[in-house]
Amino acid sequence: MSNIKNIFLAIIISYSYNCAGQQNGPTGLLCELLSHPELSAITNPTPEFGWIVNSTVPGDYQTAYQIVVAPSPFLLNSANPELWDSGKILTNQSINIQYGGKPLSPHQSYWWKVRTWGKTGTSSLWSEPQKFITSELDAQRQWPGESKWVKMSDGKGGQVWTMENRHPISYHDVVPDRIITRNNGILFYDFKKSAFSYLTLNITSKSPKREEFILKIRVGEKAVGDSIDQKPGGGIIFQTYDLPIREGSHDYDLKIPRFVAEYPHSQNLPAELPEVIPFRYCEILLPNGAIKVNQIIQKALYYLNDPEASSFSCSNEKLNAVYNLCKYSTIANTYNGDYANSQRERMMYEADCYIQQMCHYSVDREYAIGRYSAENLIYHATWPTEWICHSLFMAWADYLNTGNTRLIKEYYKDLKAKTLIALETENGLISTLTGLQTKEFLQSIHFNGKKLVDIVDWPSEMQGIQPSGERDNHELKTYNTVVNAFYYRSLVLMGRMAKAVNNQADADLFDQKAQKVKTIFNAQFFDPKKGIYIDGIGSQHSSIQSNMFPLAFGLVSNESEKSVVKFIKSRGMACGVYGANYLMEGLYDAGEGQYALDLLTSETDRSWLNMIRTGATMTTEAWDVKYMPDLMGWSHAWSASPAHIIPRKLMGIEPTEPGFGKIIIKPQPGDLTQATLKLPTIRGEILCSFKQEAGVSFEINITIPANTTAKVSLPEMGEKNSLTVDGQLVLAPVVDSSRIILEDVASGPHQFRVQRMN
Repeated sequence: MSNIKNIFLAIIISYSYNCAGQQNGPTGLLCELLSHPELSAITNPTPEFGWIVNSTVPGDYQTAYQIVVAPSPFLLNSANPELWDSGKILTNQSINIQYGGKPLSPHQSYWWKVRTWGKTGTSSLWSEPQKFITSELDAQRQWPGESKWVKMSDGKGGQVWTMENRHPISYHDVVPDRIITRNNGILFYDFKKSAFSYLTLNITSKSPKREEFILKIRVGEKAVGDSIDQKPGGGIIFQTYDLPIREGSHDYDLKIPRFVAEYPHSQNLPAELPEVIPFRYCEILLPNGAIKVNQIIQKALYYLNDPEASSFSCSNEKLNAVYNLCKYSTIANTYNGDYANSQRERMMYEADCYIQQMCHYSVDREYAIGRYSAENLIYHATWPTEWICHSLFMAWADYLNTGNTRLIKEYYKDLKAKTLIALETENGLISTLTGLQTKEFLQSIHFNGKKLVDIVDWPSEMQGIQPSGERDNHELKTYNTVVNAFYYRSLVLMGRMAKAVNNQADADLFDQKAQKVKTIFNAQFFDPKKGIYIDGIGSQHSSIQSNMFPLAFGLVSNESEKSVVKFIKSRGMACGVYGANYLMEGLYDAGEGQYALDLLTSETDRSWLNMIRTGATMTTEAWDVKYMPDLMGWSHAWSASPAHIIPRKLMGIEPTEPGFGKIIIKPQPGDLTQATLKLPTIRGEILCSFKQEAGVSFEINITIPANTTAKVSLPEMGEKNSLTVDGQLVLAPVVDSSRIILEDVASGPHQFRVQRMN
């Protein structure tokens, strides 16, 4: 008996020793870029896997992995998983690993897990198993990326609606933040935030007279005091609905009429799901006290998300308010499982979706909805000329954030056409007004309308609104500066994407073409006397758009940057909410962090704080109703760009290698005294916080995920600086353009401090 005890004790000691030497199992598992593939239906017969290397070893990186896939959890933990055991694969690749086992079957459930080896040569524990479910694997599609609504088992004997290759949308219960009974007996409910939603109620009726069986219920986005604004203007929502009630206590759903599409590619909810409309407030007109509302719930609809995945706070409360507005707007406008914005259209537009895609990457570790939206738009192009180029922007953003080339490979021919190279004329520039918009050209970019129209910024004359406000009086010419700036940027990105899929011939072709266009662009559109860009060939006018887009896209020479930036700063926010995305990018890339921060926290009527001041809880379609009096809605994520500008440009965290294997951290704090950020990435969260005493010291704490390295660029505090890294003094630090540079910073937590030396 004692021998058995000794053997048992030896096993325990051995197990404890092995576990002590092992790292935790990988976390953040992704299957087909889905963090919860068990809630979706996958159509790829060879799905791709990814994970976060969950190591606490400083500077750790993956040296190998092993994946097993099985048809049941039991077999997953057996010696023979039946479907696939990759064995130990020597590589640091932790994302986009393609399934390599026996063929998968449609409409089946599978499980997978993974373990990794780090730089110490010791394997980690196994990850928790992850379930994924297949859909039709060889079904005919109207277009390659089509994602259908499908029914799946809820695990409880019932069925739920979900989507192929995307996470599901679901309704979330929101209780009133305020309830007020007005003197006239009307109940006023404030749910604190607007959401695409409907209402559920529990009501007790005390045998009202027949004509009182209909309750009048009002919903709206804007309030005046403790009442809903019944004439809010623009496209801001106010609606009145009838709710029939019965005697006694009953549960009711306020049925919103089905959305009627007025546009060719509007997105509709399945008929089986309750319809929604954006609102924050509700009023109920009670008839003579005969009816009692026992409960009222706002059923807010949006895409699966992790609200704790990201965060930002700083010493400027105005900026905190702007960030929170934009973060919420990004999530609230996923109600259809894609990036279709606004109640009026519920239609995806390339530029709108690109901005929301960038925001979504910054607030959640979510990639499938952006990919679907990008694929959808490749085959359903919209009318603005520059929007076509945004399909390349979306494809590049997908690759940069996921490291996955599948979208580029699948739509490579389409993306080449969307550079608009077919519109190039003999002078090397493109134009939509020279007769080159042939039927064949429009078909090549999957546009079914009559012609593309240059938009420059929003709104345009097509909506019957003069462009003087949002376009800064931009003068439209046959050869347009803004359009050709987009052409240049598209050529640059197409060259990079060609290289990513190993098409070196195309990469060289597009690189050479881009350089040629850059030379022609500056020769034709730059006015050397004024030191700024004009609106087009033959124009004498210079708008902010004709200068901020070249600045954002890298067209401005080093010699001209100062004069171009000076002009841009003289115009303030003389652009629309869409254009503000590129204004911010251009300013930060030019090192104008303080001025950009001033715009982010501006309180003029052309600002994000004005949206909050007017009562909106989602970003709006224009800066103010007066700039779009007939159309402006209060539910539009194309104006939520601070959600990605703050982490990417102010905090300065961006990938320098697709998939975040390498990153740069280049904060431009302006006059903020402190800030803290949590940023989700495909390789894990990045934590960053700084505090500074202006001109005296700057201290930053950074946590870099395992399997990632960083270049850190810090502001100088004066002509002479001391630098400490993790408490150690660095002699003769590298300085470039008034920034202190540290290359190849390994993963793990680090502290950097720059101190001015007297």
